[in-house]
Amino acid sequence: MKHGFSVPRAVALIAAGAALSACATTANAPAPAAAAGTASEGGIAVSAPHAIPSSIPFVSLEGPFWVAAGGYLIFSDVVEQNGAAAKIYRYDPGSGAITVVPYPQTPTSTNGLAVDGQGRLVACERWNGALVRIEGGTRAVLADRAPGTGEQSLNAPNDLTLRSDGNIYFSDTKWGARPGAHAPTAVYRIAPDGAVSVAYAVDMPNGVLLSPDGATLYVGSDAQDRLWRLPVAPDGSVGAAAPFVDSRSVPGGKIHVPDGLCTDDRGRIYVTNNSDDVSAIEVFDSDGHYAGKIAIPKPPSNCTFGGADRKTLYVTTLHAVYEVRVDTPGLP
Repeated sequence: MKHGFSVPRAVALIAAGAALSACATTANAPAPAAAAGTASEGGIAVSAPHAIPSSIPFVSLEGPFWVAAGGYLIFSDVVEQNGAAAKIYRYDPGSGAITVVPYPQTPTSTNGLAVDGQGRLVACERWNGALVRIEGGTRAVLADRAPGTGEQSLNAPNDLTLRSDGNIYFSDTKWGARPGAHAPTAVYRIAPDGAVSVAYAVDMPNGVLLSPDGATLYVGSDAQDRLWRLPVAPDGSVGAAAPFVDSRSVPGGKIHVPDGLCTDDRGRIYVTNNSDDVSAIEVFDSDGHYAGKIAIPKPPSNCTFGGADRKTLYVTTLHAVYEVRVDTPGLP
């Protein structure tokens, strides 16, 4: 759920998200003590993961995205099958307040979130099987059918990444899908003119991410415990996939459930390894070499960079959002 472009353009684009509003403030609980040590390899983290305090009984957190102009974080509580507690939340670091972001249809099980160049919220609606855009309180469906399949419905859109020219890429997987027949899982591209196409046909895709220059698309597959790298042409079309990293890329470990992805200014890829037996963010250089990891107290589901200096890594887990200070700034 991240943007792929140079840093100055990223700041300018996300600045348009300042209009995103929130309501229904919820009181926060006292902050828990931070864990001892940074539990980091490679000198990537400079602080221990710290759970953001909240009295809200979160169910299943996902989709963190930093809105730079407003200086706040948004994230999803998925809550399967459009359960009553399914909401999008906003966290304001200055006040510590966590509030509910208004949404046209409630409750809605959203997953990946982003804000486009015009300040509009773009969301993966998991149970509804749709990729949507919210503008002025109105919900517009950008994709809910798979092209070239006889108009078969999507499964459960999971993660997304936006390019500065208006191209959108999102993963459609079986996690949390409605019962019934659906199209094969894949990563899709929505072109600036609204045309939907298959960017990469892959079994159980999860995290998707554009490189800072928007010229490479990274895709994680839960079925393969692997990440793929695909070239992206100037018009946004996607080329053939090549292996990027897998279990053999991690010393003494493995890639299992490569969930959300994010990137820092050096082009390093941060992979939320959402597995009880890993529970860490694995970091790789853009050439696929292992750079280190950040241990997270609970299995991480997704991540984004934020804060005024973009050196705070926000990480969602099942019931809490963690923040970690890092050595290199990154992109939402």
